[in-house]
Amino acid sequence: MASVTISLRHQPAAEDQPCGVCGAAFVPAGDSGSRVLGLKSGTQEFFFLMCGGCHSKWAHGAVVTVRSQTA
Repeated sequence: MASVTISLRHQPAAEDQPCGVCGAAFVPAGDSGSRVLGLKSGTQEFFFLMCGGCHSKWAHGAVVTVRSQTA
């Protein structure tokens, strides 16, 4: 079985980026609720930006589909 590393952290960005779940456009540096979820397995690594609302839904058990952001 492959091991998977998961991280969740604030990661402000200087440029506009859409939420990886709902697609809402916002500036993460100005959104105190934005989070970046990172998944790593072997040599593959994925990052997903989530706005505060989508992060809250996911953290409380909602299933979400995310689109990867560029690293």
